[in-house]
Order: sequence, then C-alpha cells, then structure tokens
Amino acid sequence: MTDPFRVIGLDVSLTSTGASDGTEHDVFQTSPTERLEARMDRLLRQMRKFTLNPWATLVVMEGSAYSRNVQTGHEELAALRLMLRVHMWRCGIPVAIVPPSTLKAYTAGNGRASKPEMQQAVLDRHQVDFAGVKVKDGRYDMVDAFALAAMGYARIGHPLPTFGPPPPLKSLLAVDWSGVKTPEPTENGT
Repeated sequence: MTDPFRVIGLDVSLTSTGASDGTEHDVFQTSPTERLEARMDRLLRQMRKFTLNPWATLVVMEGSAYSRNVQTGHEELAALRLMLRVHMWRCGIPVAIVPPSTLKAYTAGNGRASKPEMQQAVLDRHQVDFAGVKVKDGRYDMVDAFALAAMGYARIGHPLPTFGPPPPLKSLLAVDWSGVKTPEPTENGT
C-alpha cells in the first residue's frame, strides 16, 4: 500500500530549485540573463505543479541563510519564497521553514556540513545516491530537497526508511512546526 502522506522538500533558489517528495526528485533551473519576473513565474508554476500533482500533505522549505543576506538577489529570493508560501496557504497546505544550519545538523549531524557531506549523509542514512546527478544539473539542490522532505516525514510520524543511527531529534524540534498538525489522509490529499 502507498503512504497516503506526501511531504515535499523545496530548496528554493532563483537559479536552481530542488524538489523532492522522498521518491521523486527534480530541479527547476533558470538563467540569470532571463527577465526576473519571467524566471519567478516559471519557477512558481513548476513548484506548484510538483507540489499539487499529486497533492502534498506538507511543504518543507529551506529558510534564508541570514549570514548571506547581503548577496545579490536576496530580496527577490525572499519574495519567491513568500509567493510560494501564499500559494500553499491558498491550497490549505501547511509550510514549515527550516534554517539551513538546522537542516545540516539534522541530516549530517553538523550545522556547518558542506554540500558533499550532506550528499554523503543522505546516502548513508537513506541509501539515496545523488552522485549520478551533475553538480551543474542541481545535485546539491536535490540533496537538500530530499533532506527537507525527510524532516517533514519524520515530523508527521511517517519517517522515510533510515539506516544506522537515527537523526538527532533536537534538530527536528528546533523547527517551528506550529502550523503543522499530523494530518489525516483523505482521498484527494486535502
């Protein structure tokens, strides 16, 4: 029987957004030379399609890296995240925001884990190997999206299969899950 819950992890970016539901993984890329509004519109449509087909139970997004907020495009990225959150709210899908250091601590046991360390942690803990995806094609975006989905599944009591020691509960509890309730499955996922 298929799990009636579908948690989506989104590593939102203006150039390479990773998406995963723990089974399906995708990346949505845009060119920095393309008009910003067109890029944001296309990314929103792609994320909505991934999130609503089939319907998501929960969306878990990586939050802002506050230490990097002086980077070019931080305002636009914040706007993209907020527009996605509003759309999910309209659809009745709860959204949880996970700070990058909390995601790294939960996944790799270290809040400063590197991208390759995150990839290795996902392989070790979940036996999901992203090594076949080229870095330029969004390898690390998919890794983060998968790890975000794994946190969401754990939160709603339907953890993904894991090997070795369990992830640190402290990191899971550090996330504001206040808008997330353990959902009751329905036929259409709402």
